[in-house]
Amino acid sequence: MFERKHIRLTGLILAISFFCGIANAREKKEYRVYQYVIESAQGSFEDISNSLQSAIEDSASGWRLLSKVDAGAPDECKYKARVFAVYNADYAHQLMEINRKTAPFAVVDRINLFEDENGTHISVVNPHSLNRTVLMEDEKYWDLNENHLQSLRKMITGTVQGTVSEKQYGQKRKKGKIGKTMGVMAGGPFEDKIQDEAVVTDKDWETVVAKVREGLQQTGEKWHMHLVYELELPGYQTVVFGTTGTPMDSKSFSIVKAGSDKSRKKFDCPGLAHAGAYPIQVVVAKEDDGIKIRLVNIMFRMKMYFEDAGMWAFMKNMGMPGSVQDELSDQFKTALGM
Repeated sequence: MFERKHIRLTGLILAISFFCGIANAREKKEYRVYQYVIESAQGSFEDISNSLQSAIEDSASGWRLLSKVDAGAPDECKYKARVFAVYNADYAHQLMEINRKTAPFAVVDRINLFEDENGTHISVVNPHSLNRTVLMEDEKYWDLNENHLQSLRKMITGTVQGTVSEKQYGQKRKKGKIGKTMGVMAGGPFEDKIQDEAVVTDKDWETVVAKVREGLQQTGEKWHMHLVYELELPGYQTVVFGTTGTPMDSKSFSIVKAGSDKSRKKFDCPGLAHAGAYPIQVVVAKEDDGIKIRLVNIMFRMKMYFEDAGMWAFMKNMGMPGSVQDELSDQFKTALGM
């Protein structure tokens, strides 16, 4: 009897140790910002682009194409990058139910089709990395993130031929919370980095959305920021606008260069691998105390997607994020008469 109980107890301890080991391994998992899906894709850039677009727009796929934007390449670069902003309604609903304030900055996926000396590749912004930061939970939504990543990958690999890859690149992080550089620069809980650039209490919802749209459609003077998509989240009185521009993006790519992927160091324009960082989201959300027009602090956002550029690169370009934020803010504030 004693031996039987001892065996059962030993088995229980081993089982607990096994599952704790899995949990600990998951807690220690490191993720980078981007993940390859296909390397050295077969076909021309335009043929691959057309195939990818068809897969996204397939009515049975569950995906919706919001925009298809050619990224700005650094000077004298002969290679191209094209970013597809895509949306899945079921996934977006799950994120919004988790955190209505922060989730609008994660509901749109970005697929980067880009070229370099080794061919044409496809990568995505890694939901594990993004959602851990945006939802401010390191492991709680691991299954949701993984299922969504695999769904996104399946849609791409089902239509584009090439070398399937799970290689990650960009900044490597053990946790979602991004710390401050040198204890002072651009770090903290994501929710604290969302800025209410404007609060409107004297206009109705439809008018505010229309005015923000009108403002973002006007091309900015310095960074040429302009509207590329609009997404309404039904049931949440929230609209996500996507905006980007050149030279804003091309300068970012010139700054980050190869980033963490030293194998790309000698390429002509390695920063195009980071094109999935854009478009930038401008969120209009109706709340009890007014209609909020929101941006993630642009310096913090740059750090989310380009931290692997290194501290010195950020220090040398300290003025750029604030300048981009001012341009965006001026666009919709002018349209709102503020």
